[in-house]
Amino acid sequence: MGERGLRVIREFQSYYDDLNGVRRAIVQRIPIAPGERWLDVGTGDGWFALEIEKAGSPGVVVGIDLARCEVELARQHARDLSSRSSVFVQMDAYRLAFPSETFDGVGTFLALQDICLDLPSLHRFLGEIRRVLKPGGWLALATTTPEDAETPSQRLALEIYQYIRAGFFTKAEIRAALERMGFQVEQVEFYPTGVNLDPDEARAFIQFECDWLERAYGWRNKPDWRAVWARFEPRIRELGGLEVDAKVTFFLARKARSPEPLRAAPVSASAEVHA
Repeated sequence: MGERGLRVIREFQSYYDDLNGVRRAIVQRIPIAPGERWLDVGTGDGWFALEIEKAGSPGVVVGIDLARCEVELARQHARDLSSRSSVFVQMDAYRLAFPSETFDGVGTFLALQDICLDLPSLHRFLGEIRRVLKPGGWLALATTTPEDAETPSQRLALEIYQYIRAGFFTKAEIRAALERMGFQVEQVEFYPTGVNLDPDEARAFIQFECDWLERAYGWRNKPDWRAVWARFEPRIRELGGLEVDAKVTFFLARKARSPEPLRAAPVSASAEVHA
């Protein structure tokens, strides 16, 4: 990656860290009470967990991610902000290493597409979240859905995500899965992020996303970013760029009744927990 590519990635990462204040706006809509225990699943760089800490002065916020490099980055951000309540550990979202009814709330921000690739995995994921939630506990789920892609540039960004490796669900599928797994959906809201990459930025973004699969998960058979770029470059240039994660859909749901029974399904790779 050339110097311009590195600069583009740094600028995009800086923008993603803030994301037009969307994380902060969503956290302000969550009823967080002082002293509560919260879990952030797929915490990535930790910003969502740290926003929860700032918003509600909870007793503790635990951020988990399968990728060791992301956990280390989140820990660094926590140190930079002198966090006192946030803890980050490496863990499998399908095998949460917590007793049942541990948390008052669970959040996940723009991680669903990396955690769940089909409806059975979505049901298992929500079932595990429900297990660790206390009765009446909150689930704050922020994600991108196909309906959020309103322009050709946004739809192309979604297509590229799916081509590299990502699973997206419609709003109706997410709502139905939540209700099936015993959650009551209280509200659904939409937040624009304003992310708009020019063609050179889009090229660097594609390289970053493809290389991230190996850094985060050790994927040796990751898509070659040059092949991905060659496949999509003409359309990106024709559209003048790429609108990535242009809108976020936020579901606020509450643990309610018992979930419907699910058929047995294979469990993902074993969890690694590092305090």
